[in-house]
Amino acid sequence: MQPNELTKKWIITGIVSGLLVSFIYPALMFISFPQAVQTVLIMIFGPLLAFSSAGLYFFISLHKKTISASAALVSNIIAGILITTMLLVQVAIRSSHPEEISDTSNWIWTSLNRVHLGLDASWDVYIALGTLLFALSMFNHPKLGKIISISGLLISVALIILNAISFPVPPSNAGLFDLGPIVGLWYFIITLMIIFRLKWVDEKLKSYRD
Repeated sequence: MQPNELTKKWIITGIVSGLLVSFIYPALMFISFPQAVQTVLIMIFGPLLAFSSAGLYFFISLHKKTISASAALVSNIIAGILITTMLLVQVAIRSSHPEEISDTSNWIWTSLNRVHLGLDASWDVYIALGTLLFALSMFNHPKLGKIISISGLLISVALIILNAISFPVPPSNAGLFDLGPIVGLWYFIITLMIIFRLKWVDEKLKSYRD
């Protein structure tokens, strides 16, 4: 397979994965699934986030390869690992909640919950960093541009600040605004933008072959 073919396949894979992530993320937040279905969705969410980020990386790199885009991909892959770990730990903790709580079991339960909260904060840090770096690499991109870039920079910085203020609990639990859905919407918009710019991808790849 030629490098150009691989680039196009990664971009298409990123689009499909991005659309699936855009469905799974709000579904896990707002829909009560049977535990088996919930677990499967959690297991595939992290890898799909990584694949969608890889597709975005290749799309950005068609214009210009940058350190920021490469670092963003690495950061989002780590974020995918962390959110899968965090959500699976969350499900495991909830399924093992004791019916009768003594002082000792309450301390153990609280300690386990702190582990989940720490993973939640770690996920937010890495997805915010990945978003910031991707946004930075989009600033001069001819098919993404400054508006989507600046909005991503502002969202990611705000996400980091809110998590720093509310730590160790999530911002939503501390009476602050939850930017998670906004981050998800930002990536969904980018996925749609890439879909409508596939002709540009083909033209760019053709110019490399010529």
